[in-house]
Amino acid sequence: MLLILHADIDHNSNEYLQTLQYLEQLPDIEVRSHVVQGQQQQLTEIYLLGKTKMLDQDTIEALPAVERVIRISEEYRILGRHKDDQRLSGFDYQGLRFDQNTLHIFAGLCAVDNKQNVETMMKALQANGQQCTRMGAYKPRTSPYAFQGHGKDCLPWVFELAGKYGIKVIAMEVTHEAHVAKTKRAAVACFARSD
Repeated sequence: MLLILHADIDHNSNEYLQTLQYLEQLPDIEVRSHVVQGQQQQLTEIYLLGKTKMLDQDTIEALPAVERVIRISEEYRILGRHKDDQRLSGFDYQGLRFDQNTLHIFAGLCAVDNKQNVETMMKALQANGQQCTRMGAYKPRTSPYAFQGHGKDCLPWVFELAGKYGIKVIAMEVTHEAHVAKTKRAAVACFARSD
């Protein structure tokens, strides 16, 4: 169960403390808190883990610090094995298996700064038996004045060097939907040259 608290709630306020006190006395429930600081406001989420089916959603929603409650059904935990251990979960991509029994580390450059650093990272990944990376060509930042990555100009470095060092999966953040098409065009162009 996920509880979203009122935005910018003070963690020393009576509302917050009363809510937490109530939640922590619930039997067979683990309470975890997560705070996200955005540009405009701070959001606090509380996760209730355990036997949450027995909890009354309206009662939890009526707690003073709670804005809304989301009951998370087991059906939405895609890679988890909950009701049926025989249910298929996971997927294959680029010859790699992603499921409960595999671990892939996506090490890489937060923001691609130059071709030399991309090659250094790809070499290190290959030397350590890794086949996945993350490379930030488009890097979201809190400050618009911070380095945002080289965008489409660095994509050929990333794809060519990934091919050279046997890296099969590249995770990349985008900040605009147009970046998806630019990334795809660069990948297609790179692989067309290598054929």
